[in-house]
Amino acid sequence: MKLNFESSSPAIKEGSHLAVFVKDANRAMPVEVLVKLELDKEEQNVLKQFREGLVLPLMNRGLLNGLLFVGKKSEAEQYTFTTDDEEFLSILSSQIAVAVENARLYEAEKRALAELQTAQEQLVHSERLAVLGEMSAKIAHEINNPLGIIKNYLLMIKRAKTKPKEASKYLNIVGQEIDRVASIVKELINFHRPQNVEFKIINVLPVLDEVIEFLAPQLKSKNVEIIKKYSPDCPNVEASADNLKQVFINIIINSMDAMSDGGKIEIAANNFHDNLQILICDSGCGVPEEVLPSIFEPFFTTKDESHGTGLGLAVCADIINKHRGTISFKNRDKGACIEITIPAAQA
Repeated sequence: MKLNFESSSPAIKEGSHLAVFVKDANRAMPVEVLVKLELDKEEQNVLKQFREGLVLPLMNRGLLNGLLFVGKKSEAEQYTFTTDDEEFLSILSSQIAVAVENARLYEAEKRALAELQTAQEQLVHSERLAVLGEMSAKIAHEINNPLGIIKNYLLMIKRAKTKPKEASKYLNIVGQEIDRVASIVKELINFHRPQNVEFKIINVLPVLDEVIEFLAPQLKSKNVEIIKKYSPDCPNVEASADNLKQVFINIIINSMDAMSDGGKIEIAANNFHDNLQILICDSGCGVPEEVLPSIFEPFFTTKDESHGTGLGLAVCADIINKHRGTISFKNRDKGACIEITIPAAQA
């Protein structure tokens, strides 16, 4: 059977008389039958293009996806469509209906995916703006405090022109606050600027001892005792000794600040499931449970405004993450404990 598939752009509307009639029939309909229906002018014009042909519904799951218009058979063949012809065309129309539905679903999925990607990009952009806004507000707050103190003491220095002792005292305070601003800026730079760090296979225990020795004067002045509990099977790790020093210094200083009347800091190092585990525990006041989830967030601090920027533990978390390790904080019966794990170096 040879068919003439005419090229046209029929504008048959969904729900039109022709579409409803063919759908209800749900089979191949001769055009000569359809032209006898009460159709509008546009539908009649479409049917005239397919005289002596057929119209088949493109049905999928009981829904009409379109109409298939088939022109007359080749003049070399018998004019009338046979039962076999109509059966073949019915199978063809079913396959076309499935293909049309798949194409429609594919386009719908593409649009949905594009809309989802756009929404995700907008969400990420909004989150970045929110984080930037929060960060800016916290930076402004951190720097405004010492700037306000500097402004007040500069005014007092101006008034104390004839009192050199007082003026000198005020100048020292101004200097301390300037150092504080510089420290905040330095910590911000260290926190946000990626650093090229050289990792080597090291034994962390001498690094811990070096930090303890470095902080010995402060520990002594604050009446804080260090208790070391090093396991003999501690594994070496691939790490930056300088970065780990920064982590240990920040944590030990925080522990000292948590014990205003002195106390003990216990530093333990163990082999824990092929990881180096370091526990730094103090006998201080701990941290309120409700703020524990925020303990490693930038600018979060439980200290008063004159001490710290809230970046210390955030910097520690960033460094440990770069070492593919973990860091966590928990309260205990008396005091608090920070646990660090770093994967053991592969031999």
